Amino acid sequence: MTDQVAVAVDGAALVEALPDVLLAIGGDGRVVYANRAAVEQGWDVDGWTGRSALDLLHPDDVALALSSLTTVQGKTVGTPIEVRIAHPVEGWRWFEVVGRNLLDEHGVIVLSARDLTTKRRWEVAKGDVARFQAVVQHAGSIVMLLTGDGRIDSVNSALTRLLGHDPEMLVGRWLWELCGPSHVAVLQAALGPRAPAQQRLEVPLVAAGGRPARPFRLEIVDLRNDPVVAGFVVTAHDVSELHEARVALEHLATHDALTGLPNRALLLERLDAHLAAPGHGVTALLFVDLDRFKPVNDLLGHDAGDELLIALAERLRRLVRVDDTVARLGGDEFVVLARHLPSLAAAEDLAHRVEQAAGEPFHLSGGVAHVSASVGVAVPSVPASGLALLAEADAAMYRVKTTRRSPGLARPRHIAERRELAQALRGALGRGELVAWFQPVVSATDDALLGFEALLRWQRPGGTVLVPRDFLDVAEEIGLLPAIDNAMLEWSCARLVSLDAPGAWVSVNLTAPDLTDPVLTGHVAELLERTGLAPERLAIEVTEHTTLERPALGSATSPSSTLAELSRLGVRVVLDDFGTGYSSLTHVRRYQLDALKVDHTFVAGVDRDRADQSVIGAIVGLGHALGLSIVAEGVERESQREVLTALGCDAIQGHLVSRPLAPEALVAWLAARA
Repeated sequence: MTDQVAVAVDGAALVEALPDVLLAIGGDGRVVYANRAAVEQGWDVDGWTGRSALDLLHPDDVALALSSLTTVQGKTVGTPIEVRIAHPVEGWRWFEVVGRNLLDEHGVIVLSARDLTTKRRWEVAKGDVARFQAVVQHAGSIVMLLTGDGRIDSVNSALTRLLGHDPEMLVGRWLWELCGPSHVAVLQAALGPRAPAQQRLEVPLVAAGGRPARPFRLEIVDLRNDPVVAGFVVTAHDVSELHEARVALEHLATHDALTGLPNRALLLERLDAHLAAPGHGVTALLFVDLDRFKPVNDLLGHDAGDELLIALAERLRRLVRVDDTVARLGGDEFVVLARHLPSLAAAEDLAHRVEQAAGEPFHLSGGVAHVSASVGVAVPSVPASGLALLAEADAAMYRVKTTRRSPGLARPRHIAERRELAQALRGALGRGELVAWFQPVVSATDDALLGFEALLRWQRPGGTVLVPRDFLDVAEEIGLLPAIDNAMLEWSCARLVSLDAPGAWVSVNLTAPDLTDPVLTGHVAELLERTGLAPERLAIEVTEHTTLERPALGSATSPSSTLAELSRLGVRVVLDDFGTGYSSLTHVRRYQLDALKVDHTFVAGVDRDRADQSVIGAIVGLGHALGLSIVAEGVERESQREVLTALGCDAIQGHLVSRPLAPEALVAWLAARA
């Protein structure tokens, strides 16, 4: 085939003598002929012929070549194109290629390729070098030309303006000598043999004279295969201002704008990191919530409130150690993460010192402000999460705040005591330590037995008996409350059936989760049928708080629908602690009630205080008008009973009648009455 082509081309000797490369490409795209000039480029005849023409091209030039081959088939002579062709020694060399279509006559396309490498170098040398150099020298960014192995070959004057280095002193040095030690490997990889053609990375460059390093964004273009450059072109842009803005934005995203303290996101990040590797000592999370902060804003203004928060943040900073974290969650809520404390007592001591610091007067521009703080303390269990520990600390703070507002509800406990209670409670139900005691309810007029209120008691080993306020909050935290409520229903119904108390009813207190349980009514119906207890002999006591409407989530139901179902079942519904809520009349109208229980706070002074007498008189009048019976609880003196009877109360309950009775004592009490 080679001889045929040589004969077909007029003047074969002249073709061989041409200084330009001449190639014949068959219809399948493979080289079928190469002249002497092609062999002089470095490939022998066998290196040219039989190979696909596209294999000889630089990958970035293949698309251009294909497009040119397509267009040349529609005309006699194609448009010249510049492409890089492989050289066995020198890598890639630039050629100007033009094709002639001889497919119809001889089945080939003839390509003429002129080496442009030397021509380009000459053009660069001949061109307006002075103007080009002036532009590069006065550029705002550093421009460097590197050798193929990463050494500085030349650099513009921006290097001196930005970093203070003498360019001549840097020629021949590795580029990575200018960057910080932590980025040497990054730059070496970027200038290595497998480096991408174009890269962008950010590294600090060292300044002259001991000045601090400055961040630069390097744009690196690999032109090692370019015959003119034969190295890397590096442009370095100073991004100090951008870096400062980025740092400022990151700080805003992780810190409170008012106090400068870490915010919730940064607190949880640090907390999770610490919990993953806690180290030695005790970790404590303190949740701090200010009391009486709203009056500061109302009376002195919001600017004064901001002053107070900033001052408190500074006081908390001074209280903790360097490794601890003080964060502001928002509003008047702060959190302290104390790590590696020597003991639990140290955590409690820190909480006490936080309370003292918050209780000191704040001298503000608008006047002197006095606030206090409720501090809840939580320590992590194993395993623990930051969110769970934060929620535990929040709950502990709420208990402290609630105890201060209502001292009779619960008392604050040390962490160790709470843990011991939780551990003991988990098995108390199965061991039969949790039981129902009955407190009798009698007629206010003739002392006739009407029923009982079932009251939960924890009979601990050793004879100690705990009332609900001593342990019920812990039971709720560990998820034991639903099981206890179900057990109370079971015990109360079974106990009442076994007693010699014809016609007496028993009332059982239910919580908000009970009233949203869709299976509660069915469970009560099954229980009544199993024990043989008439529905009217079971009363469900609820407080105004538990009956508040809540959105139904998942399969949950609403308190109002549950109470309506129980009423239709024939079970009595009693509203407990009446008068202490904020929407008493609303609840009386909404639900099908059978009785109201007057809270003991009104009963306590009814025999001395006319205001209490007026309140109870109003409750009695309202209840009777609606057909409800009125029960007064907390009756301790005969004088109270006399006034309550005169006011029209139907029933009384309290120590005057009887204290809550254990099962054995209840039997004896009933026998004594009989």
